Amino acid sequence: MKVLIVGAGATGTVFGAALAGGGAEVSYYVRPAHRARVTAGLQLYHQRLFSVAPHRLDNLGVVTSLDEVAAGSWDQVWFTTSSDALRQPWLDPFLPATGRATLVVLQPDPEDIQYVREHGAGDRLIVQGLIEFSAWQSPLPHEDAAQQGITWLAPPGHAALFDAQCAESATIAATLTRGGLRAGIRNDLPAHAARMSAMMNPLIAGLELADWKIQRLRGHDVLALAVAAAREAVNAESARHGAPVPLAMQALLNGPTVTLVLHLLPWVPGFNAEAFLHYHFSKVGRQTRLLLGTYRRHAENLGMPHQALDQLLGALPPPAH
Repeated sequence: MKVLIVGAGATGTVFGAALAGGGAEVSYYVRPAHRARVTAGLQLYHQRLFSVAPHRLDNLGVVTSLDEVAAGSWDQVWFTTSSDALRQPWLDPFLPATGRATLVVLQPDPEDIQYVREHGAGDRLIVQGLIEFSAWQSPLPHEDAAQQGITWLAPPGHAALFDAQCAESATIAATLTRGGLRAGIRNDLPAHAARMSAMMNPLIAGLELADWKIQRLRGHDVLALAVAAAREAVNAESARHGAPVPLAMQALLNGPTVTLVLHLLPWVPGFNAEAFLHYHFSKVGRQTRLLLGTYRRHAENLGMPHQALDQLLGALPPPAH
């Protein structure tokens, strides 16, 4: 299986390592400035609860132009950029150059699949995926510089899920699992992924308003606003998919439960949660705002409440990046 991964950042590196470990031939589509770095090989560290397992990703293909993309023969193309980066002019000429390859879309905005379809994918097979691991460039700011590369941490259970309604999802999940990244398939993945993103991103926006300080968010008035916006977003996305909000998610979407989670988060072994959230979500600030706008528009179109989403969006400053 020949796979082309768009982007060699933290997420793309982890998926590339797992795909290669599972038997795929992996290449990256990157800007010319990154060709030498990727060609030289990528260093990874799998952070476990009380240990770290280093791993190298070598012998990679690297393409940096549309001509090189078109000259390849790809079975799958994986998009690992942010949702807002997906909406840049590069996508329209890129998609025709990939032939009839299956497209794997990992972005969190509920409209990303439709956007890709309308901008050159046509009737091609598109597999939706949900990332359930954290990955970052080591060292994070103010960390020990001993680990230079990509560190990743997965919760118990699956580290990635794919839409069971797509024919290739089972093969993708099996390949990743063979390569060391636990993956599975889920029948209601579009609804599940939309709800998970809708629950998380308003809380990320609240953390940004609290200057990325978890302790400050726990005692900040903005927490109530972020939780209310998350409820509006989850309710809207559930209504779009014609599904009720799961009871477990309803239990999570209240101030005391979120406060408890925020209290426990800094205690995850080997994971500097505050540093990671600040570093990663500062980089994808435009995506956070894009997602909040999507939830707000969906709620409005459905005649559902969106006042907290309005207020949260209005409180956010322009993104730094």
